[in-house]
This record gives sequence, structure tokens and C-alpha cells, in this order.
Amino acid sequence: MNTPYPTEIVGVKFDNFTDWMKSCWYISAIGNPAASVPAGFTPEGLPVGLQIVGRAKVDFSVLQMAHTFEQATGFGRKRPAIA
Repeated sequence: MNTPYPTEIVGVKFDNFTDWMKSCWYISAIGNPAASVPAGFTPEGLPVGLQIVGRAKVDFSVLQMAHTFEQATGFGRKRPAIA
């Protein structure tokens, strides 16, 4: 596959990379702290992540939540099966 980003997800078409990444850059643009953590794998073995977003200026709380999620789930220690 030579496409650098998904061009469609669940029927929603994306014209460019920025369209695909809207859910991430909207958070950054408004200045809220965010952390992405591993959240498992799809049935096809693709990695899935969870983005934790906090109120402005509560960076440490977001880091605590991310750490707690990783410790509780163990997803960060799991690896996909190699084809």
C-alpha cells in the first residue's frame, strides 16, 4: 500500500492528510493537554490507540490517567502477531 494516510473511514472520505488527522489537531489547536496510549488491536491485528484529553493546565492529571490506563490494561506490553 502506497497511500500515506487513510482515504476513507466508515464511508467518510478524506481529501488530504490534514482532514484525516482532524480529531488530533483540533485538540492541539485549543491548547488542551492530551496523551495517546495503546488500547489493543483490531480483529485484523491493527493497533488501536486511545487519546486522553484534559482541561487546560491539567497536564499532570492527563499523564496520571494515561499511566493508570496503561497499568490497568497492559496494552502497552502487548505486541501484534507477526504475519
